Amino acid sequence: MNNTKKPFSFSLGMMIVCLMLVLAGCSTNADSNTGKGTNAAGENNASAANKTLTMAYTWNPAGVDPHGDDSWDVMRSGAGETLIKLNEQLQPAAWLAKEWKQEDANTWTLKLENNVTFHDGKKMDAESVKASLLRSIENSHLAKDLLLVKDIEVVAPDELKIITTQPNSAIISSLADPSTIILDVDSIKEAGSYPAMTGAFKIKQFTKDVSLVVERYDGYWGQPAKLKEVTMKFVTDGNTRLMALQAGEVDVATDIPIDSIELVEKDSKLEVLSAPSVRTHMVLFNMNSALFKEKANREVVDQAIPREAIIESVMRGYGTKAKSPFPEILPFGKVAEQAAGETTEQLLSAGGWQKNAAGMWEKEGKPFEATLLTFPHRPELSVMAEVIQNQLLNEGITVKIRKVENIDAELAKSDWDLAMYSMLTAHTGDPQYFLNIFYQSASESNVSHYVSKPLETVINKLNETSATEARNALAIEAQDIINEDLPQSFIVHPDNVFGVKKGVTGFIPHPIEYYYVTAEVDIT
Repeated sequence: MNNTKKPFSFSLGMMIVCLMLVLAGCSTNADSNTGKGTNAAGENNASAANKTLTMAYTWNPAGVDPHGDDSWDVMRSGAGETLIKLNEQLQPAAWLAKEWKQEDANTWTLKLENNVTFHDGKKMDAESVKASLLRSIENSHLAKDLLLVKDIEVVAPDELKIITTQPNSAIISSLADPSTIILDVDSIKEAGSYPAMTGAFKIKQFTKDVSLVVERYDGYWGQPAKLKEVTMKFVTDGNTRLMALQAGEVDVATDIPIDSIELVEKDSKLEVLSAPSVRTHMVLFNMNSALFKEKANREVVDQAIPREAIIESVMRGYGTKAKSPFPEILPFGKVAEQAAGETTEQLLSAGGWQKNAAGMWEKEGKPFEATLLTFPHRPELSVMAEVIQNQLLNEGITVKIRKVENIDAELAKSDWDLAMYSMLTAHTGDPQYFLNIFYQSASESNVSHYVSKPLETVINKLNETSATEARNALAIEAQDIINEDLPQSFIVHPDNVFGVKKGVTGFIPHPIEYYYVTAEVDIT
């Protein structure tokens, strides 16, 4: 029995052993495979969690205080947020404020998001938002001029009431301006400390003249940032930004030189991203200049500007012809084009100018010579300056181009006739602010020194009007006056143009130029 059982038992034992070995082997393999999968996923997740992006950035901020001159740079880093955001239609949308209501002509209430914390971990509430807004008004003339705040009251832990000094229908749009970024005011009281804001990224390191580094804020109230870290290298020269992109040293280059776009388009590793902007490239006339206080002389320059050719050759098609300060993508940008006036010959002859033997215009023995300022941060402006210079030379007028590093500092002086300039004319999606700062005679930003009482009357009426259609009509009326008096010649509304490495996703050019780095930006 035993013999009959032993073989059976042996065989069964061997089968069990083999089965166990197989199962053990299978189990080992399964464990091994699972282990590999887990490690791979972990490595991939770790890799994804540690992804970084480097940007060659046009400007060179002096610091990271959002309530000063560097607010736009802070906003572009993804570290700062405002109560209101502008959507792609340039309409106000909820951000740190989830809803708002106008109580009367001078009073607005805003309800805040409840689950927002600052980068130092403190909870954002109405008291902290009030303190932040008051600090921005105290430190930033822009915030002060935009908001026109008389008082701010805390209605509830998540609700604020803002009372303005006068009717200010643009206040909701103005709360999207980076100068009103919300921060924990206690975080920036010590010298050298970085502001604790509410964005998807927090400031890791700022090195003057070198870079701003931001890192993911793990306590972010919205969708977590896909990138661990973003470095904004300050590279003010356009060609240097382009070369950094071509060399693979950076993943994104802002404001690449328009005349080099073709190089990016032909590079299989790169691509061009663009969007219409609310920016306007223009020629400023110094209305205090002996030459250009005369409207006829301004008309001569205006007529000589070959706008279509500039868009085609200088802008490579990345822009639209400017007929006024505001582009047609805005409802108040649809103005009628000025009809052609008298010829250069007629205008200058009527003003006592004569052509000399060399074919150049002169008056009382003095040639028609003008100084034209330009600056390096937007390289296409210098190219346009040369085009205009050549056109005017063909008309018998000499233009001397002077390149300056700080255009605003030079405009504050009096020794210039013409200047290339570029402005975001509706950076909050509303015309009120630009018209006030650029055309009110008492404004320091009225760099053309243009005074028009009829225009100021229209602007003041706009400031007091809340109905959208009426505001749009007043903005168009204001532009008609500007185009008639011609304190500036508007050339082109340029597109926002970026060069990016293929594989960068979520980096979406926006008509408003202060949304660059967001939680959605990623790289493969």
